[in-house]
Amino acid sequence: MSDTPPNATTCPWCGHIGPLVAVHGHEQCEACGTNVTPCCGGADPATEAAATRVVASGPDPSLFARVFAELGGEHATVATDALLFALVQRLGTDLDDAKILVEAGERTGAIVAAGRGCHRLPTR
Repeated sequence: MSDTPPNATTCPWCGHIGPLVAVHGHEQCEACGTNVTPCCGGADPATEAAATRVVASGPDPSLFARVFAELGGEHATVATDALLFALVQRLGTDLDDAKILVEAGERTGAIVAAGRGCHRLPTR
């Protein structure tokens, strides 16, 4: 009787015998990490669309107020990096999009710069 799992494959690069690991649309060797199957093999637009997380993209006038509530309250002054991180987490977006959102927030008056590397909500 063999100790080899039924789904074991021999890696053509390192010779490791074991299961493949699925990563970003391809399979790779669990030992050396080399791609063993073609990237995105068998993926089609419908499959990719179904796997993509939907992010709300409409305007949200209370977004910054809710983010600041999580970061310390409406009167808090927060580090820009903390604000960016909170936006990335809340919106499921990337850092570049969060930076664009902060710039737009400054231009529209939704947030104001409070010294170097900090932001706050405007005083009302």
